[in-house]
Amino acid sequence: MPSIRQDAWSHTEDVRLAETILRHIGEGSTQLAAFREAGGLLSRTPAACGFRWNSSVRKQFEKEMKEAKERRREYKKHKKTPTAQVETEISAESPFSETSVSEPFIDQMIRFLSQLKTGSSSKLSHDMKTQLDRLKTENRMLDEAYRRLEKEYSGMKKNYASLLNVLKIVDQARAQMPQREERKVAKDHAR
Repeated sequence: MPSIRQDAWSHTEDVRLAETILRHIGEGSTQLAAFREAGGLLSRTPAACGFRWNSSVRKQFEKEMKEAKERRREYKKHKKTPTAQVETEISAESPFSETSVSEPFIDQMIRFLSQLKTGSSSKLSHDMKTQLDRLKTENRMLDEAYRRLEKEYSGMKKNYASLLNVLKIVDQARAQMPQREERKVAKDHAR
């Protein structure tokens, strides 16, 4: 299970968060569902994604938000009309239809390819490299901590075994004690 991150948000994460939420809005889904999906993608809690979206990211994507809401309106309008349903059924029969590719997904891919073309992906790759370096450092620190805990556990296991041996000896001594006390009580009664 991936750990939940609590570090600062990067620009790349903000963009992925926005893309996920805008896609959900455009497809008529809820923001809560988008927060859950984004949380899984970014190794953060849905609450953290919701807070980040509402506190700062949403303001940066107001234009895209309007477009997503318009797509949602169009989607709902077409969903209600019987002709749209017939068109959907006809296109589903077509051998060239790809039902798993939605219009918002295509828009997202176009934005991504445009970023690649303009070279803005170098910022993304720099952020990814920075995040990878941070994760490698964190992984190394966790490995060291694990080794320390493993040594401590081994020492505690030895101490526990020693303690059990001591308790065994005490139990054996205790088992012999009543016999000694019975002899003493017998001597006291004889006097």
